Amino acid sequence: MASEEPDHEALVALLAGAERAVALTGLALGQREGADLTGSRSEWARNANLEVFLTEPGRFWRYLYPTARAMAARKPGPGHRALARLQGAGVLAALITQGVDRLHQRAGSTDVVEVHGSLLTARCERCGERYGLPEVGDLIDAGPDGVPRCTSPGCGYPLRPEGTLWEEPLPPAAVERAWELAGESDLFIVIDSELRTVPISLLPSVPLTREVPLVLVGEAATQYDRYARLLVRGPSEPVLAALAARLAPQAG
Repeated sequence: MASEEPDHEALVALLAGAERAVALTGLALGQREGADLTGSRSEWARNANLEVFLTEPGRFWRYLYPTARAMAARKPGPGHRALARLQGAGVLAALITQGVDRLHQRAGSTDVVEVHGSLLTARCERCGERYGLPEVGDLIDAGPDGVPRCTSPGCGYPLRPEGTLWEEPLPPAAVERAWELAGESDLFIVIDSELRTVPISLLPSVPLTREVPLVLVGEAATQYDRYARLLVRGPSEPVLAALAARLAPQAG
């Protein structure tokens, strides 16, 4: 049964006693997911799905490219920086994210498992060449139909974002790695994820079957609330900042 302690001391104690603490963060750390990000009627579902990419690539990129640029303009928040500090101090062994914006890496986290990939890069599925977002923009402007194409000699194949599209399976290697980390953990923390999208919504069941403590941090309820060792209901960023201050204090 979940603890109802009024402060974060229970979470500090759990982290301090863990050797393989693993965290899973949602699509937008510090924010609630909301139906606008994950719902089947969302703008993302309507415009960034696999069918539109295959049948109307010009329309796809007219939506996707400015969306990706807006993501690239974001800066890491207090939660991203706190998690990077916890990982750097060895308090957090691994980090899995549903985010596609690379903010964890920009905050200083390493070896982040991106189970939805990233929208900030694109690749050619024919030859494997990869492109950064500025290059993609140049190729969109250069193309007569607004579709970026590979510039490798003799290729010219249409590019696709590295992030997962709606109606598309998640990257198998990333999902497999996430499952391995959950299976190795001795503390599993879910932050700002409503755990609604399969297969990642099933990930907390891995530590639970091994009787490993599950902690849920964030404002939204999940189907795992009743199984959590600890619920910290509320905005995640103050919680993470407090944890970093206690367990990974900065010099000076």
